[in-house]
Amino acid sequence: MQNTKWKVRYSNTIISLALLISVIAIHYLYGHNFAVSVLSTWLPLSGKVIIIDPGHGGIDGGATYNRILEKDINLDVSLKLKKMLEKEGANVILTRSKDISLDHLNKKSEYRHKRDLISRVDIINNTMPDIFLSIHVNAEKSSPKTAGPMVFYHFDSVNSRRLAQYLQKKLEEAYAEVGHTTPKRKPYGNTSLFILKNTKPPGVIVELGFITNSRDRQLLTTQNFQTRIAKAIVLAIREYFG
Repeated sequence: MQNTKWKVRYSNTIISLALLISVIAIHYLYGHNFAVSVLSTWLPLSGKVIIIDPGHGGIDGGATYNRILEKDINLDVSLKLKKMLEKEGANVILTRSKDISLDHLNKKSEYRHKRDLISRVDIINNTMPDIFLSIHVNAEKSSPKTAGPMVFYHFDSVNSRRLAQYLQKKLEEAYAEVGHTTPKRKPYGNTSLFILKNTKPPGVIVELGFITNSRDRQLLTTQNFQTRIAKAIVLAIREYFG
């Protein structure tokens, strides 16, 4: 296993070096502007810093259905998304990369849950990324027919709203591609959600679907659909920065 990981890292390094050498050569032969154009085509998110925040974790399972935990879906999709964004040239930071909560990172509240949220906000504000995405799964136990993605943004942030619009559209398309028709929604402007209210950079909370809806749940727990929605998020981010 370690040998395989080393080979993958070595391969990625060789590819990166080859791209760098190619860009330098193009810069020398054709000039700066053309080299930048080529680099933007190969790595459209080059230079962008993106934080992905997989919601919940550790003692906090988030929304649940039988033994299915939101925290696991959040992390699985976030890890896939990180790899895809890095291939596009982005510098990606995860607030958590394993099954842990973040309440131990500060002592700013007597309540564990609030400390966890504060830690996520601190990571985002201390890093000041170009954008952040907090990844979640929704639940509506009283209405199991409620389905599909929902994206929340801070009402006063124009850039967050624009990012949310791209994400909502691409996520709904991802569901439609597998034959699951979900409601057409507009992103939800909000002024009270803790992470949106207390962060400085543009960002959104992405509810990938409803764990309480049987079809959403079936899709969100499969590797293929997790990959599909991660790709949809990448496409939305590319459009946002395009």
